[in-house]
Amino acid sequence: MKKEKMYPRFWLFAIYFTGFWILYGFFILFQDVVIEDHFDSQPIYLIGGMTIMLARSVQEFKKSKRQEGEISQK
Repeated sequence: MKKEKMYPRFWLFAIYFTGFWILYGFFILFQDVVIEDHFDSQPIYLIGGMTIMLARSVQEFKKSKRQEGEISQK
């Protein structure tokens, strides 16, 4: 059975990408609550969804680095 090739650089990009959107969500939440003095739940959904994606990207990145190490040892 052939192993699927993993791409650690892609998952590293995904980590940075989702991290950016989490920071942006916190910025919008801060702006809504402190500056405009009203609460909107949309940034909470953005932060929550991107946190889930970040956790999954970190798992896949670790798995791809482990697989890359196994291939280089062969």
